[in-house]
Amino acid sequence: MLIRISGVFLQNHAVRTAISLILIWVVICSSCLGMKKGSMQWDIKNYSSFLRQNLIKTGEKYSTEYKLFDFIVDTEFGSALIQNLIDPEAVSQVKKQLGIMGLEYSEKLSRIFEYVKYNYDFVIDPYGWPTVEETIKTKRGDCNSLSLLLMSLLLSANINARAAISNGHMWVYALYDNEWHILEVDRDPEREQIYRLPGFYQNPVYLIFSDHSEKRKISKSFKPFRNS
Repeated sequence: MLIRISGVFLQNHAVRTAISLILIWVVICSSCLGMKKGSMQWDIKNYSSFLRQNLIKTGEKYSTEYKLFDFIVDTEFGSALIQNLIDPEAVSQVKKQLGIMGLEYSEKLSRIFEYVKYNYDFVIDPYGWPTVEETIKTKRGDCNSLSLLLMSLLLSANINARAAISNGHMWVYALYDNEWHILEVDRDPEREQIYRLPGFYQNPVYLIFSDHSEKRKISKSFKPFRNS
């Protein structure tokens, strides 16, 4: 997110508004998009305020078409494409423990989803982009790490799945009855209320597949620096 600030052209209230948006964006990125932990704490009111504005700005900036995009994240072992963190092999033991062999498609999907959502501590404080193995070991994760774990388990069970990132959050889609269903790993009731805001899950900025990533195209009518 890029905000251009010029003391010559912006009035004082506009400067304060721009700075506030930057601070909110830092808070959101710190919570879910893997930035290093700082002194600022995640705040539900800030997130709600950021989200309402960001939904409008995202709709103005992007079309609903997608293009290939290399989504690169920083891990303990260096930079990596996000789809390379999806690891169906790392969840083999968990899959055995879940006893999903022989279950119907819908039963497998439900059991895997409930396992991830209710057996791992959802944390806001980021600690980078851990491997799926590390997430299983620590039994905790933010929206990024738990979504990657969920996607790895679904794919290992031959369930068609993809992930999405938008509005400072990550979630998973699973295909069932020829429809993509949203699988939300965050069980906090306050945050789940915010996720229900119209447009939150629609047309995410990034789509993460097992073998590639995509990003919404910039709208042809978008002008990044409009005269006020």
